[in-house]
Amino acid sequence: MCADARQAIPDDLPGAWWVAHTRPRNEKALALDLRARGIFHYLPLCLRSTRSKASGRLSRSIVPVFPGYVFFSGNDAQRQLALTTNRIANTLAVGDRSQLVGELRQIQRLLCTQTEFDWEPAIEVGRWARVISGPLQGVEGVVSKRMSRMRLALNVRMLSQSVVVEVSRDMLEEIDAPAYVS
Repeated sequence: MCADARQAIPDDLPGAWWVAHTRPRNEKALALDLRARGIFHYLPLCLRSTRSKASGRLSRSIVPVFPGYVFFSGNDAQRQLALTTNRIANTLAVGDRSQLVGELRQIQRLLCTQTEFDWEPAIEVGRWARVISGPLQGVEGVVSKRMSRMRLALNVRMLSQSVVVEVSRDMLEEIDAPAYVS
């Protein structure tokens, strides 16, 4: 289940979008540093529960949906300011701003529903579909199958990763690929 999807992604952000590839385990600290510097950022977080094999104890952690990455928007001066945090290994320039924002909004919408999901590499093959009912109504992604279950992959191509959620076949309608997908 996911815990943090409250930060909306505005349409009218000035500057370019960047993907910060962070130093190991620095995502949350970088997000705090960017906030302190007044730089808009998006760090999708979720609550993960794990059970210790040795003791059987349940532990819960709030972890990044995309470990090692924080998304931010700004001009070149703000990018340079972000680099001064010393928490960024490198930055990736976003070529198609509308594609990235559209994909991140899909992830954010999933997080807001608190539907359980898994991580998988991005799925490049398969059919596009839209969820037509339930809490994920309107969410679009690539359909895949795992065993006999239908799954919908919400891709973030910039990272070559996706978030995958199980859906029943009767909740999906086939669509053409969105305009931001080429």
